Amino acid sequence: MMSTVFIQTLFVICWYARIITGAPWDISTSDVLEMTYPFETSTIYWPTTERRFSLDIVIRGPSGNISWYESNNYGANEHGGTHLDSPSHFFQGRWRVHQIPTKNLIGQGIKVDMSSKAATNPDAWLEVADLEKWEKENGQIPDASILFVYTGWGKYYTNRTRYLGTDTNDTNKLHFPGISPAAANWIATNRKVYGVGIDTASIDYGQSKTFEVHVALFEKNIYGLENVADLNQLPTKGSTVYAFPMQIKDGSGAPVRIVAVLNSDTSTSVASRIQITWVLLVMSYLLIQW
Repeated sequence: MMSTVFIQTLFVICWYARIITGAPWDISTSDVLEMTYPFETSTIYWPTTERRFSLDIVIRGPSGNISWYESNNYGANEHGGTHLDSPSHFFQGRWRVHQIPTKNLIGQGIKVDMSSKAATNPDAWLEVADLEKWEKENGQIPDASILFVYTGWGKYYTNRTRYLGTDTNDTNKLHFPGISPAAANWIATNRKVYGVGIDTASIDYGQSKTFEVHVALFEKNIYGLENVADLNQLPTKGSTVYAFPMQIKDGSGAPVRIVAVLNSDTSTSVASRIQITWVLLVMSYLLIQW
């Protein structure tokens, strides 16, 4: 009788452990969102940038005994297209690209939607009240997350004039939404996010001259992600975002590939799963002794 109870109990424990700790992750069961614009000659850069993206074909065709071979040379400024701003970009002594810990490039995706404000005002700001409203509806912004500000400006990316607010290189004529300095200070002071991204050319709004948002976030080693694609498809929360820049040693920024795994299970952290697994192992041991 005891052996039957033991076997049944052990079976239940093993079954429960498999559910809690998770079966092997099959990426095909999740939706993957591409959040990166391709680099090409039309890639958006800051108006005063001199070196924009170029791709020079070295060879594209047969080569000696090889039936087909391709090789190119490329070049660009760090800060263009979908890219990462390292904290050193606007704050001395903070992380450069290669110094950002790898773990800080992975986090729960959080989206704050300010598109309705931006639709009627190209110089709109994300304000502290918008962040407080988001938290009232969704709970506190989690630690170790990557916060995205959705302005709706991505729909203009292929129209440089509409996206930047000008067809000139005069930065005084830039008009696009961004984050207010007060909101940036609130994030930097009250929350522990890894990075802040936006679907415009800058986390500061177009008319900024002092780039206070960059300064406030970068002082705390919170990196920036700019010209982020397809934020309209990112859920408000619940995704896992991966933002891996080109590993440029001493870089102040770099092109970045951003993807989000949607419908990912963020309810049970890796640490808690490990703890639960240990509890189940101890229970199994006690049953064996029994």
